[in-house]
Amino acid sequence: MNASTDFFKPLPPDFDQLAHAARMRRGTGLGPEPDLRNVGERTFSAFEAVAFSPLPPADARQAPRPRDWRHLPYALWLQGKRGLHGHAELTQYFWHTTLPQALTTRRPLKWARPLLHTYLQHFAPDDAVFVQLAHSARHFFADQRVMQPLASTEAFGLQRLIEHLQLLDPQQGPVQVASDILALPRDTRLTDWQAQHALTSGFWLNPFAQQTFLVALNAPEEVRCTLAYIERMCEWALHAPGTPQQRFRYPICRDEFAHSLLSPWFERTPPPEVQAFLMSSLLRTLGDPRHDHAGWLGVRQQAMATVSRWLTARTLDAFFDILRHTDDDIGPYRRRFWEAYFHAGHLSEAWVALGEEASAALRAIDPAGELAHGKILGKIAPKQCVLMVRMGHLVFCDWSHDGRLRAIDVHSRQAPKLYQAEYALHELRFATPLNFNQGLSDDPGLRHLHSHLAGWQTLARDFMAQHLGFEIPIPDLMPTESI
Repeated sequence: MNASTDFFKPLPPDFDQLAHAARMRRGTGLGPEPDLRNVGERTFSAFEAVAFSPLPPADARQAPRPRDWRHLPYALWLQGKRGLHGHAELTQYFWHTTLPQALTTRRPLKWARPLLHTYLQHFAPDDAVFVQLAHSARHFFADQRVMQPLASTEAFGLQRLIEHLQLLDPQQGPVQVASDILALPRDTRLTDWQAQHALTSGFWLNPFAQQTFLVALNAPEEVRCTLAYIERMCEWALHAPGTPQQRFRYPICRDEFAHSLLSPWFERTPPPEVQAFLMSSLLRTLGDPRHDHAGWLGVRQQAMATVSRWLTARTLDAFFDILRHTDDDIGPYRRRFWEAYFHAGHLSEAWVALGEEASAALRAIDPAGELAHGKILGKIAPKQCVLMVRMGHLVFCDWSHDGRLRAIDVHSRQAPKLYQAEYALHELRFATPLNFNQGLSDDPGLRHLHSHLAGWQTLARDFMAQHLGFEIPIPDLMPTESI
C-alpha cells in the first residue's frame, strides 16, 4: 500500500490531548500513512535483524523499536510472498502480548491504524493469519480505551462501521456493509456514505470493498431487476467518473458485474428506461462488447450476447433517426425492412459509417457521444451514410440517399470489417460477385426503386432467401401505415 491508497481521513496527531476540542478538530479521520510498502519493508528488516524472535536480543541496540512493533501488521504480507505472516512465534506474541499491553499506553489509538489498514488492504478470510488479525483487531477496537477517543475525533463515523456494521468480522462485515449501501435512499450518493463514515475515495479500491461489491452483486433477482439497484451498482463500479482516470473499479469482477445486471434479462426484455440506463452504464464502465474485447474479458457469452443485441438495435435506431434528420425519402421503408430481419433473429450485427452531415445528425440524436460509429473517407454527398449489417455469412452495406444495397461474403478479402473508425470509399463500394440484379446490370448493387410497391424489398427478400435461407413474407417487410 502507498500513500495513494489511504482509506481514512487523518486522526489528530496528539491523541493524549483529545479532550481539548480545538486539538481534536485539527484531525479529519483515521488515516494518512507514509508509503506503507516501505514502512512494511523497514519493519520486516527490524525483526529480521533479531532472527524474528519476540524476545529482547542480548544487544539492546538491535532490539526493534516500539514503532516497529506498532507497525508489525504492515509487514505481515509483503511482495514476493515475503512477510512476517510465516513467523508464528513472533506473530502469536504480538497478538497475545504486545497488543494487550498497547491498550495500557497513553495512545492506544495509534496502534489501531495499522490494524485497520492491514485488515482492509489484505482482506483474505481464508487465510489463518488474517483471521487472527481480524480477531485481534476486533477485540482491540472493542476496548473503550480505543473506541472512546475514536468517537471524539472527526473519524467518529468509523464507530458505526466497526460496531453497527461489524466491519472487522470477515464473514459479516462485507454482508452488513453491502446491505447498508444497498439500503441507501436513491438520491444519496456513495460519496455521502463515504463522508459519513470518515472514509476517503481510496477505501473503494481495497480488497474489503471489492468483496463487499461481490456480495452486493449476489442480491436476489427481484432486487437486481430494479432501476435503483442498477444505478447504485453502476455508480459503485465506476472509479473516478468524469476524469481521465475513469475506469471500471474492480477488473477481476467484470464477469460477476455484467452477469448480475444482465442475467435477469436473458429471457425477457427490460423496461425501456432500464435498458437505456444499463446500456449507457455498461458502455461507460466496460466499453462496447462488439469491439472493445478487453473491457469484456472473461465475461460469460450470454451476458455479452444480450448487451450486443441491445446495442445492435440501438445502432439500427440511430441509423433510421439519422435518415429522418437528413430527409432520406425512403427511411421508413428501410426501417421496416431491416427491423423485420432483426426481430426475426437473422440480423446479428450492425454498424454505421457516416458522412459529414450525417455525423452532425448523430450528434443531435446522441449528444453524450455514447454511440460509436465509423467515418467515410472520400467524396460523397454530405448527407450520405451506410448501414452495415451481418446476416449469416454475408455483410450488407445499405447506402442512404439514392445509394445502393450491396452484399459480400464475410470471408472475402474485399469485405468491410465492422466496427472500424474509418472507411475508405472503395471499402464500402466493393467489387462483389453477389448480384441483386440477376446479372441484368453492370453494378451488382440494388437500387431502392418502387418502395411503396415493395419493389426493391421483393428483390432483396428473394436474394436473402436464395443465399441465406431466410424466408420473411413481403407484408412483414412493409410499413403498416401509409407513408
